[in-house]
Amino acid sequence: MFNQNTTADTKIAVLEERLSSYELMINKIDEAIQMMGKTSQNISKMLAVHEEKIEQCAKTDEMVSRTINELREENKFQHKEVEDKIGKLELKIDDIGKFRWILVGAAIVMSFIFSHSSTVIEVLTSSPEPARIERGK
Repeated sequence: MFNQNTTADTKIAVLEERLSSYELMINKIDEAIQMMGKTSQNISKMLAVHEEKIEQCAKTDEMVSRTINELREENKFQHKEVEDKIGKLELKIDDIGKFRWILVGAAIVMSFIFSHSSTVIEVLTSSPEPARIERGK
């Protein structure tokens, strides 16, 4: 590394120069390590924040899912109530329709009976009898 002819002072000066450049490199490495430590801390903080957000999202998703299921059940119940009401209305409409046809049938039967019954016709239509004058005794 050193020649035999170089003096001790020269050797010391060269070694001091190399040592100062090594110290500079070590200082830069220390600064880089410190920056990496700070970056690691920042990344840890960011990961903690992201994990908290993920947990909040999971809780929100669970709550939304629970709400959807509750609404689904409520909707089924309301749908069943509406079906029951519609069924009752259909029965009433059918009963009204039956009653109407019964009335129409009864009217047809009565008109048929009245039109073909001579007794009814005689009772309902008055035959003009000649006016008679009787003497009182």
